Amino acid sequence: MKHANLPAFEHFFQDFVMIKPFITTLVFLLSLVGCVKEVGLLQSPNAEPGSNLIPPSFAGNFFTEICLTTAPSFENVPQAISGEPFVQHQETGTYFHKFADLSIKVHDYGCSLVFKSEMSVGETISELAKGVAKNAENWGVEIPRNMDITSKKSPDGNGRYFRIGLPRP
Repeated sequence: MKHANLPAFEHFFQDFVMIKPFITTLVFLLSLVGCVKEVGLLQSPNAEPGSNLIPPSFAGNFFTEICLTTAPSFENVPQAISGEPFVQHQETGTYFHKFADLSIKVHDYGCSLVFKSEMSVGETISELAKGVAKNAENWGVEIPRNMDITSKKSPDGNGRYFRIGLPRP
């Protein structure tokens, strides 16, 4: 674009003003690209849970954050779990917590979480329910009536493994 009788600096300034919306849009788009986080979960054929016990209320938090917020399809479980310390088993697809004795699995049934507790059954279920309820309120999700909770004795004789699951519709 030619500007008659303007010094070189003023030509540059007028040209810059005319392309400023383009530059602003470009900078905005580049900043968005920087905000996009690729879901990069660690995977291993040897993935297994950690050995630390996690409070049942924390297990309830994980269940709500990962299973309830992604229901009913559970397609977004990888995104929901990506900021947490989990490793996915390459063959089974199970997500194992790196530090806690806790795992999450999405399968044909739905989404389930398994964790170990050495508290009594009543205390464990009460604390688990508190964690689910608190986090459901924080995430703005409704607690479905069709969740199920089961438990079995731990093979090492210390405590029990609890499973909380949400079936597909």
